[in-house]
Amino acid sequence: MRNSPGLFITFEGGEGSGKGTHTNLLEEYLRSKYVVVVARDPGTTKIGEEIRKSLQDLEKPELNPITELLLYEAARAEYTTQLVLPALQQGKIFISDRFYDSTTAYQGALGIPNHLIKIFNEIASFEIIPDLTFLIDIDAKLGLKKLKGHEFGENLDKIESRKLEYHERVNQIYRDTAKQHPRRFRVIPYKNGEIDEMQEEMKIEVDNFISEKGLEAFLLKPS
Repeated sequence: MRNSPGLFITFEGGEGSGKGTHTNLLEEYLRSKYVVVVARDPGTTKIGEEIRKSLQDLEKPELNPITELLLYEAARAEYTTQLVLPALQQGKIFISDRFYDSTTAYQGALGIPNHLIKIFNEIASFEIIPDLTFLIDIDAKLGLKKLKGHEFGENLDKIESRKLEYHERVNQIYRDTAKQHPRRFRVIPYKNGEIDEMQEEMKIEVDNFISEKGLEAFLLKPS
């Protein structure tokens, strides 16, 4: 378990929710006051990017769900040890585009029991728990429509190309997870065309969290 002065923020949500956009916007807002690191899971590390590319490749055959789960967890173990832990131990704010809640949702939607996913999530994350998780809650059908070419099945990766019913299960598991962990999750309803309004809500949540936890004195400041 971690014992460090940093702040760990994660972004979660189904396809088309705009996680990446909000991850970058929040980083821009915070970096004038704190030292911030942004990364994506799976990915960022060398092995993580290779695993990500392989899992998203439409040319590769579908994997057994357990195989898929273990590959995501392997990428996460490297991600956590190479990136997350060092940043938090140095007092940085680490903002992650996805973390283990994505595995709970996406691999859970394939039918893997939650108790099994939880065990592997804990192992691969070294039992690190995000301090604050933003769930951008978007309707699955709308989210898929927002992805370029979805109507024709073009320009999508293997995960994005799965059926609507699968993505609906993903989003419902996200909602259920947020209800189970209300102290950590902040659910932000997706508002089409209202990026600034959504981002403002997130900024307020982060500022309030830092203030309420008294983290200002512990977080690393820009030199």
